[in-house]
Amino acid sequence: MTNSRSTLNKPDAEFLAQANTVNEQCHLNESGWGVDGARLTQFDALLLNANTAYAANNNKATKNAITSANKKVTFGELKHFEGPFIDYLEANLNVPDAALEFMGLRPRQHHAHQPLPRPTIPLVMSVKRLHDELTVYVAEPEHDQPTASVAPAHYHGFMLRYRMEEEPDYQTVISTRLHHTLYFERADEGKRIHLSAAWVNPRLEPGPWCEEISEVIG
Repeated sequence: MTNSRSTLNKPDAEFLAQANTVNEQCHLNESGWGVDGARLTQFDALLLNANTAYAANNNKATKNAITSANKKVTFGELKHFEGPFIDYLEANLNVPDAALEFMGLRPRQHHAHQPLPRPTIPLVMSVKRLHDELTVYVAEPEHDQPTASVAPAHYHGFMLRYRMEEEPDYQTVISTRLHHTLYFERADEGKRIHLSAAWVNPRLEPGPWCEEISEVIG
């Protein structure tokens, strides 16, 4: 018995964030868990297609009927694969219960415990600008050098919110890594963008937002 149905029925952004987390953890623990390489390679390809299609359809400059249809197809293919893959992970006793829980999957043994609350400490954010893209880096206040992934004992990842100066509403994206790159069109060069970020718990609830940063694109 698995919770794959509830996992696959999440909203697009949450489903994709969780799929990225599962994939990342499988790569980090491939040897210890004995993850089947052929399955993981297939997972990589389907996830890349879904991430690419989602980014194109989530970009106001490129979104159209074709990107919407492509996102639907790639998400369907990923979900068709991930359902049995989740069953495979839960049947693999080399995958600890704590790892299943961190990936948002149901652990084999249920323990009465309180879910992790919202993070209470703001993160430290920095931005690297390169041509038509901005890469946002986050870290804990006491660490100067961000590492490759978020410490599972504390956070699920971080939420980035951003908006162009002339736009009233923020867009948000969730990353399970300690960095995220935003890509822009050539027409956006010279525009100012406002960014802020916050840690999120496994339920994707944000903690306090860090101080907002403003950058010029290009």
